[in-house]
Amino acid sequence: MDKSEFESRYFDLVSKAPGKTFLFYGNLKEDMIRWSASAVEYFGLPGEIFGDSTREWISRIHPEDVEPYTDSLMELLHGVTPYHNCEYRIKNAQGEYVWVNCRGYMTYDADGKAEWFGGLVTNMGYQTKIDAVTNLWTVHQFRSELNRLLDDRARGGILMIGLENFKRINAEYSYAYGDKVLALIGEKLREGVLHNCHVFRMDGANFAIVMQDAGVERIVEYKKFVDSFMRNLVVSGQVVHLRFKAAAAFFPEDGEFLDQIQSNLFYALDHAKLTNTDDVVFYSKELFAQKKYMTRLKEAIRECVEEDCKGFRIVMQPIVETKSEVCDAAEVLLRFIHPEFGVIGPMDFIPILENSKEIIRVGKWVIDQSLQTLARWREQIGHLPLKRLQINVSYVQFKDPELLGYVVERLDHYQLPHDAVMLELTESCRVEQTSFLSDVLQTFKDAGISIALDDFGTGYASLTVLKDIPADMVKLDHTMTRSITEKPKDKALIEFIVTYCKKVGIAVCAEGVEKVEALSIVRNAGVECIQGYYYDKPLELDTFYRKYVK
Repeated sequence: MDKSEFESRYFDLVSKAPGKTFLFYGNLKEDMIRWSASAVEYFGLPGEIFGDSTREWISRIHPEDVEPYTDSLMELLHGVTPYHNCEYRIKNAQGEYVWVNCRGYMTYDADGKAEWFGGLVTNMGYQTKIDAVTNLWTVHQFRSELNRLLDDRARGGILMIGLENFKRINAEYSYAYGDKVLALIGEKLREGVLHNCHVFRMDGANFAIVMQDAGVERIVEYKKFVDSFMRNLVVSGQVVHLRFKAAAAFFPEDGEFLDQIQSNLFYALDHAKLTNTDDVVFYSKELFAQKKYMTRLKEAIRECVEEDCKGFRIVMQPIVETKSEVCDAAEVLLRFIHPEFGVIGPMDFIPILENSKEIIRVGKWVIDQSLQTLARWREQIGHLPLKRLQINVSYVQFKDPELLGYVVERLDHYQLPHDAVMLELTESCRVEQTSFLSDVLQTFKDAGISIALDDFGTGYASLTVLKDIPADMVKLDHTMTRSITEKPKDKALIEFIVTYCKKVGIAVCAEGVEKVEALSIVRNAGVECIQGYYYDKPLELDTFYRKYVK
């Protein structure tokens, strides 16, 4: 018996073991997958071996769970991690959604491209009541307990704790260390519960505390307890810095049925993350009205994207070279107007585009529109009017393996030099995955496309990032430049950043310059270019053409 026959027989034998665990393995390059016979029967799959497997599987996943599944899949494809561990709902052969846990491992070829992927899918309805990592009750016990309380006409509150960026712990240390962190948090949460309270490990890095007869005061008090131990979390002698968001709902006030309460609870947690508040977000009717508004807005934006980005347009803000005070570049900014909702600001529609992954399609539209405009202006005046256009690109876009090829193809299509575009990393680019970003960005630089770090000095951007990310420019955040006349520390920090960047060959652009006093300080600090209302606001294309091109 040769090795391939042995492996095939082993797969056949293991896949026939009793229980609701289903085996799979497949070749990502060919998009072919093999499932155990029991999986074919349970999920109603086309067969044990079939192609177009990724699309086939995603089509069965619950719409609310597609995003976390595809996020995990993209991390596998780009080599961020070879491990896959994701919980989601998927339709079985009877058309019912069931909760499953999917665990797998990815292998890569000599060029680092994803090749083979294998693992198992477990129907979580058949799992034990206790989470093996934290020794807490599972999400299924949460649902069972809440159903019991509703049937008994009990009253109370539920506090949801959602850890932020927990993937960073797994990526920087290991999954085993991450499990230790979760176990310690579970132990601490149990220490704080009183009579008639239960702690549950929910999906991923979320926890729920069900408190009978609890009101607002008791929930806020418990959240303060969580604050206290999270500030001093030490695992295996290592201090762990973790942020979390908190949300709460009451039963039966916030839902007569289990799914309604659970959905409202998760929506409140999403709102806490979206608004970046450190307070407990309590579900309310106002929040529900906002949820309805956001649901309709998301659908409206999706429809506009499908109609070739209808309602979107680009504007440009001049970037002025410091010494000559000549506009030699521009930042491309996106605007959106809708017949039902009116003008929607970027702070509202950009997160929606990123969360839905529609930013990938819209981002390509922005790149095409920008380069098309630059080529048209060159034809009108006989030469390139600007050295470069600077275009914002989010982390979601950089995870798209087609982005580099698209940018290069569009540049060549419009016969523009590759240095005519500079891509700006937006705030959504996460520092815990700088190794992935570094590799991706280097491929852009190798193609002659320059890179800028936006919002430098705040959020994800710090000097330590420059060690890992191959940047050609940093753009000082507008909050720093606007405060330098009142805050000597900000002035000193800007001077330090400029000095450091000059030593390592990185240009510096000051954003948000509005007053002559700020202009004088950043010029004396030695920045190469300046952007802000002191020179001009973002302009419609025809206005920009008249003022800075023609």
